[in-house]
Amino acid sequence: MNSGENWKEWSNFGLAYLGDAVFELWCRQYALQRSQSASQVHQWVIELVRCQTQSKLASLWYELLSEEELQVFQRGKNHKPQTRPKHATVKEYRIATGFECVIGYWHLQQYDRLNEMMHLPESRKLIEAHTSEI
Repeated sequence: MNSGENWKEWSNFGLAYLGDAVFELWCRQYALQRSQSASQVHQWVIELVRCQTQSKLASLWYELLSEEELQVFQRGKNHKPQTRPKHATVKEYRIATGFECVIGYWHLQQYDRLNEMMHLPESRKLIEAHTSEI
């Protein structure tokens, strides 16, 4: 994938699927930088990639997104889920889908934007709160 690829040509599914993979990779790297315990890393990653955590991050970032990022987020959020979420509300699931679409968009358009947003003090506080409980 090259930077600047036209994200508008991607389906909501494609952006969310790509964003899911990119975000999980970011979470794995974050966890491995803090621990080499396989069980602890696994539990941290599971906690971070849950749609409830993604929904909270999306809420933190919403006001900071550009107009185009908001368009991507809304496009993903408004996409009707194909399956019913098992451990989350439909609202959380839809927000998380919008979040994953934005992550996919960033991967295609603004590769460093994810790190920028994840290193905001509010994001770090949320991540640390979720991983310290494990």
